[in-house]
Parts: sequence; C-alpha cells; structure tokens
Amino acid sequence: MVKQEIDRAVLCWLATVSGDGIPNVSPKELWRVHDDKTIVIADIASGGSVRNLRTTPACCVSFVDVFRQKGFKLVGAAHVIGRKDAGFADRSAPLRAIAGNRFLCAT
Repeated sequence: MVKQEIDRAVLCWLATVSGDGIPNVSPKELWRVHDDKTIVIADIASGGSVRNLRTTPACCVSFVDVFRQKGFKLVGAAHVIGRKDAGFADRSAPLRAIAGNRFLCAT
C-alpha cells in the first residue's frame, strides 16, 4: 500500500536537520521505491540536504498526491550514495531512466 501511494504522489519534500539543529525542507522531483525499506531520492541542487544528511542522517520524507489531496510521511535515516560508491548504479538506474542526462550527480 505504501509503495502504491509513493508511486501516485506527485510532490515530495525531504526534511533534514543540520548538525547545529537548523531544520531544512527541500522539494524533490525524482524519487523511486528501491525495495521494502529504501526510497531513492535524486540529488538535484540538494547541497543543503546532502550536507545535513552527511552530518545527521535522521530525516522525514513527505509525499503528497495533490489531485486526491492525500499524503503521508516516512521517518527514518538516509545514506548519501555518490557516483563512485558501491550500489550507486543499481539504485540510481530508475531515476536515470526517467531523467536521462538532464541532471548530473555531483556527489
């Protein structure tokens, strides 16, 4: 059920917190469910989010289907995976299939 809702959502926000406790919320346009415990979110102009997650991995992701006016949030820990890290190709493949070469990973 959660996977279906994530797939239906058209908006996503990632909430993070800096090492100093300063909150940050950033809209995300590319994400996909990787497995039962993992959502992959593309790093597109996400410098603040990535910096925060490297320091404090606690985060919240909020999904909204604006057409149905329904949404939900997931709370957990994030792991930043860069282009040179193990698992990057597998996890990023669905996002790269959607985005093509429009976005290049800086991490």
